Amino acid sequence: MRARRIAVTSGKGGVGKSNVSLNLAIALARMGRRVLLVDADTNLANIDILLGIQARLTLADAIFGDAFFGDILLEGPDGIAILPGSSGVVEIMEEDAAVRQKMFDAFDDLERRFDVLLIDTGAGLSENVLHFVAGADDVVLVTNSEPTSITDAYAMVKVATHMNPALKLQVVVNLAAKEQDAKDTFEKLQLAVRNFLSVDIEMLGLLPADKNVLAAVNQRQPFLTLFPKSAASTAIMLMAHKLMRRTQAPSEDSENLARRIYDKMGGA
Repeated sequence: MRARRIAVTSGKGGVGKSNVSLNLAIALARMGRRVLLVDADTNLANIDILLGIQARLTLADAIFGDAFFGDILLEGPDGIAILPGSSGVVEIMEEDAAVRQKMFDAFDDLERRFDVLLIDTGAGLSENVLHFVAGADDVVLVTNSEPTSITDAYAMVKVATHMNPALKLQVVVNLAAKEQDAKDTFEKLQLAVRNFLSVDIEMLGLLPADKNVLAAVNQRQPFLTLFPKSAASTAIMLMAHKLMRRTQAPSEDSENLARRIYDKMGGA
């Protein structure tokens, strides 16, 4: 049975996409899923940096060397497997269809060992990002309240759904200072894609501006591991449960869950 492919992407860099990817992978593992986290970010090595580890073998060794893809996998927190990226490989994939096909063939082989293949894509609208997104079963689109972030998220929805009209896109609003800020951000994006693209998107969840997230990054550990009872950890676990249910929770439930998250922050 093929693993479920989840692409975590963003129209704009710097919105916390890789941090969402890492902690979401751990949350899914805590639900009993066998998870492979693929670092396909064009900036690369983001997952390594977040975990404070250095890979002995990388994607380059499997693409251009003698290493098998299974040989380069790292064991991460809570038993997740990590396929580490490597500088230059993703860029080469842009221009070399054979390299790209080798990568996707490896995914087909590896995913037989996993329940979930979670791909941390690069930011933006490069050909490789769009290949990963268009081929996913679910797309998690990370944005924040900045106008440029919302505009670039809209561009991602436009191009990705043009490539694959059946895509299921779910939005994570990151760095939300208040519950209402997250709702307003999502509603702006939702209104634009409905009116101009005739596309429907769902809100997967919000990740609050929790000081524990920055503390965990500074200590090079996932916030879900270091601060399991924090507001951010509560939020990421709720997202994981919603993804696995495949259905959007009723709006009343979503509001109650959001209040619970912010209650942990003292009503911030």
